[in-house]
Amino acid sequence: MGDKKTPDFVIDNQSLYYLHPSDAPGAIITAIRFDGENYELWEKAVTTALTAKNKIAFIDGTITKPDMNKGASPAEMNAWVIVNSMITS
Repeated sequence: MGDKKTPDFVIDNQSLYYLHPSDAPGAIITAIRFDGENYELWEKAVTTALTAKNKIAFIDGTITKPDMNKGASPAEMNAWVIVNSMITS
């Protein structure tokens, strides 16, 4: 038949879309609290924490919202929304 099978969208523990069970909205990722004057220290702590969690790509623009018109699957779109929401919460 003429059906094209879309490759499965798989999230493993190395995927940018993987969320560890300890990841939760409002979770504290660093003890450094931004106080309006310590931006450099706070930025370094947050960058380090997000890099360790393999999520810095959502902040630095490396990964962008998938576009279903350009071949992204509904599963990938859903995964991006979930992880992006977790990071921005």
